[in-house]
Amino acid sequence: MNKFWAKAFVILLAVMLFFTVVSRAADSFLVAQVSVEPFTAKKIEHIVSAVASAEKGLEFPVMTEAGLLVRTVYVQEGEFVEAGTVLAEVDPEQLAETERDLRDEIRALQLQNEAAEQNQAAAREEKEKQKKRTQEDYERAQKKQEEALRRGEEELQQAEDAIDSFSAGGAEGMTQEEAETKKAELWQAYFEKKQALEDTEETMEEAVTAAARALEDASETGTADNSAEINALSIAQKEESLKAYEKLEEEGGKIMAETAGTVTGVLVQTGQKTTDTAAFTMTSTEGGARLSAEISKEDARYVEVGDAVTVEKSGTKYEDFSVTGIKQTEGGAAELTITSEEHAESFPMGESAEITVTKQSEVYNTAVPLAAVHTEQNSTYVYVAEQKSTVLGKQYFTRKVEVKILEKNSSYAALEDGVLNSENLIVTDSDTYLQAGDRVRLRQQ
Repeated sequence: MNKFWAKAFVILLAVMLFFTVVSRAADSFLVAQVSVEPFTAKKIEHIVSAVASAEKGLEFPVMTEAGLLVRTVYVQEGEFVEAGTVLAEVDPEQLAETERDLRDEIRALQLQNEAAEQNQAAAREEKEKQKKRTQEDYERAQKKQEEALRRGEEELQQAEDAIDSFSAGGAEGMTQEEAETKKAELWQAYFEKKQALEDTEETMEEAVTAAARALEDASETGTADNSAEINALSIAQKEESLKAYEKLEEEGGKIMAETAGTVTGVLVQTGQKTTDTAAFTMTSTEGGARLSAEISKEDARYVEVGDAVTVEKSGTKYEDFSVTGIKQTEGGAAELTITSEEHAESFPMGESAEITVTKQSEVYNTAVPLAAVHTEQNSTYVYVAEQKSTVLGKQYFTRKVEVKILEKNSSYAALEDGVLNSENLIVTDSDTYLQAGDRVRLRQQ
């Protein structure tokens, strides 16, 4: 009998072991395994990356004198050149001919000015002579006027004296008829002299006025003649051009780059003549490097003017770039302008490079992995694993906790404080779909 119970006990243990194994096996298949961790204090880091293209830097023209025949062009657009590089060469014979023509033009203008000066001197002399003559005529007219008026006044006075003398007794020995006739003759003579004086005054006044006007006309400066001054300006301009042509001739007719840079425009052609505009345009290395990149609307929220930028090209990293301009484009995206005061020679126009802008937020007290955050309709929540006592012992169950996201990146989300506490085990990963109240098993860390 004892053997029977012993055997039965062994069988019971075997059955219990079997069901335990089966139970554990079923548990591994039916109960979700989850990874958990508490929240932490963390800064949310945003990394904005894009492909940038090198743009024109500080652009300036390369000038040369106009009207020169281009014999050879040595560079093309996009080519980087050092200071002193020959960009083009003009025809030396045509250059020498242009210089001769300029010298002839300068000499012709100088001769015009010399002739004009002589003519002006002769005109001034003639005008002074004419002025002197009209002055003499004016003075003579004044003297004639004074003399004529003096004589007229004397004759008038004599006529008046004759009347007074006759009235005082000059009629003695005359009949009354003879006296009346004589008196009438004297008054007639007086009135004639008075009229004559008045006529003389008017005539002489007109003569003096005419002489005064002639003197005034002779004293005027005459029409202004600025031809000499205009010619002098033209001579100065042509002499400056001649110096430039002579300097170009000394350099063998070569148009050279004054500083190092990239050729951005070739504006002359072989066999054509230069114009009064630029022959070439270049960007200087003195202006530093300039890049342009377009980023999405989402990334544009995290980039500001002044942000530091890391630029990588051909395995080399440059840390001294910064955002110097942000322009909004259609759809809310943004075009960044990224510059550095150096490295212009390393970023010729059109070349590409990788750019990275890294921005860190303030420290958030409650940060969790982004994988722990779920969104359903208008609800954002996380699951926490909480331990409860059951008939099978202590086990973990999920609880849904609604949260509010303050900021997030591709890895972490910062949550509003006060909803979670330091003892909460936040579910960050599960091998199956979870719901609130599900029993879970914690993965071994």
